[in-house]
Amino acid sequence: MKILTIIGSPRKKGNSYQAARNLEAKMKRKGTYEFEYLFLKDAHLDACKGCFNCVSRGIEFCPLKDDRQMIQDKMDQADGLIIVSPVYVMTVPALLKNFIDRVAYLCHRPEYHSKNALVLCTTGGIGVKETLNYMEMITKAWGYNVAGKCGLVTAPWPATAGLNKKNTSKLEKSAQQFDQSLKSMEKEKTRKIKVGFKDYMGFRIFQSISSDVKEYMPADYQFYQGKEYYQPAQIGILTRMLTGIMLKVVFFMMRDMGPGDEK
Repeated sequence: MKILTIIGSPRKKGNSYQAARNLEAKMKRKGTYEFEYLFLKDAHLDACKGCFNCVSRGIEFCPLKDDRQMIQDKMDQADGLIIVSPVYVMTVPALLKNFIDRVAYLCHRPEYHSKNALVLCTTGGIGVKETLNYMEMITKAWGYNVAGKCGLVTAPWPATAGLNKKNTSKLEKSAQQFDQSLKSMEKEKTRKIKVGFKDYMGFRIFQSISSDVKEYMPADYQFYQGKEYYQPAQIGILTRMLTGIMLKVVFFMMRDMGPGDEK
């Protein structure tokens, strides 16, 4: 299986890269994995213009023509994704944030529901929880099943034996989780997935909103219409009934969020 590792650090082979290589070594002891590294530092990615075209009209209307499509092609071709980032002021650095902004449409129209991901960050001290939670939230929004989160402390001085042991243990646990999830998903490719209430509710909210604002968000409307879920799925009767009830509650609470009468 092929794993794409996206390195979001402006330092090409710093702590984040070393952590990724250590994770790779542990993964290869568990299965036959091919790793490809993509350094955002070396990619040509212009800064997002905030035009909203990718979300409202479609990614083909993005005015920036650079390496974004190349990166997404690699994501399409890979069986799994690892996103690696240092902690910069309690979050991800500008390189990674700009890539996230450039694929903003994936948060509306996720394309990776059949794939697994792992998020990994390194820090000199604090910010692991905040950074991992953000990376997980975004990666899930793209559709990935986030099978593991790993945060390592890599202070700018020699680590103690105790810290090295903790980091090694975290990497081993994450490698185990990611390996199991990839092998499990490979076995279940021919089956319909079981969708729980939370995931189905999220899908139905986006689908319903896309119908209400189709004049303003035609790309979302085209994406969601005719779909039962993002991919072939088993959706229980109770899940459908509960979702129908909750949708009425949610949209009553959101009644002022839709388009007004004036154009």
